Amino acid sequence: MPITYIRRQWQNFRAWWHSRYPLFRNYFIALGLVGSFLLVFFWPYLNERVFMSLQSGEAGVLWQRFSGGTNLKYTYGEGFHLVMPWDRLFVYNVRLQQTPHKIVALCKNGLPVELEVSIRHRPQDGRLPLLHTVVGPNYLEVVVKPEIEAHVRAVVSQFEPNELYTSEGYILNLILQGALRGIGERYISLDDLLIKRVVLPTKVADSIESKLIEEQRALEFEFRVQQAKREAERRGIEAKGILSFQETVAAGGSFKDYLRYAGIQATVELAKSENAKIVVIGGADGGLPLILNMSDDLDRSSSAATRKNPLLSPKSPDILAPPTSADPRALAATLPPASAPSTPSTPSVPPPAVTTPESLRVAPVPEKKSGTP
Repeated sequence: MPITYIRRQWQNFRAWWHSRYPLFRNYFIALGLVGSFLLVFFWPYLNERVFMSLQSGEAGVLWQRFSGGTNLKYTYGEGFHLVMPWDRLFVYNVRLQQTPHKIVALCKNGLPVELEVSIRHRPQDGRLPLLHTVVGPNYLEVVVKPEIEAHVRAVVSQFEPNELYTSEGYILNLILQGALRGIGERYISLDDLLIKRVVLPTKVADSIESKLIEEQRALEFEFRVQQAKREAERRGIEAKGILSFQETVAAGGSFKDYLRYAGIQATVELAKSENAKIVVIGGADGGLPLILNMSDDLDRSSSAATRKNPLLSPKSPDILAPPTSADPRALAATLPPASAPSTPSTPSVPPPAVTTPESLRVAPVPEKKSGTP
């Protein structure tokens, strides 16, 4: 009996199901479509409130509506988390953050100064639920910036405008010592504070710049004075050396010989050049050599003589000016011979005539007769 009864009931259920299957199938399809539409429509809300994904460097604090509010014992880490729709998960950035900020403070003399600072901060480890409960997500505007502004103004008011540049490290230390305590009590870690720029009033900045320029000019003048003093010392030592040399040469009685030797050396060095020149050497009183430039007439005559006589070199002029001495024997020694020897390979060519300028001609000196006064 029981088996027969169960079998009969099963057959009745199958018959009922087959008779109602098209209707249930339509119901299921309609419910699936409605559920899919609702899921797509409410997905942004579910993604923010129910299906929570925390990225790298993020942490979460859960607020439970029916379980006592903020959960102070647990902090949600990175990854996927399922939150009930009536609860809420607050996400914080726990990485080291950099926040620029501009502060206007008054100096010791009452002038306003604008400082651009960079604040590096982050929530304290393990204190995120307390930070959320005491301060909240807007802790940067509520705690960090006001604390930094207060300590910057208190420290800057103790310095003059021109001291802000030279005491930057000392000022930062004073600000950090005061700000660390006030910010640390609010469960926030202040990593560092950097002064990026100090903007002084225009007139004060111009006056400081003018002062620095004048200081550099004064240093430049001092350097020039020292340089002039050293140059004067150098010239004095050089003059003493020259004087000592002259006294040594004059003491030996050979000063004129030294001058003659120096003149000869200068003449030799000048004669080595390829320029055309006249060198007059000697004199009745044994003076220094004389160096004269060749005149245009002598240049033309020398070039004409070179064209007539191919043996003469252009670099060795064949015309020598007579010496200034009145001795005729010296004049005769400087004149070229009447004829020049010829080589077997070159036909003999008569020497060119020597033309002596009127200004260099020397009148013959009559010979003195013996016994004549």
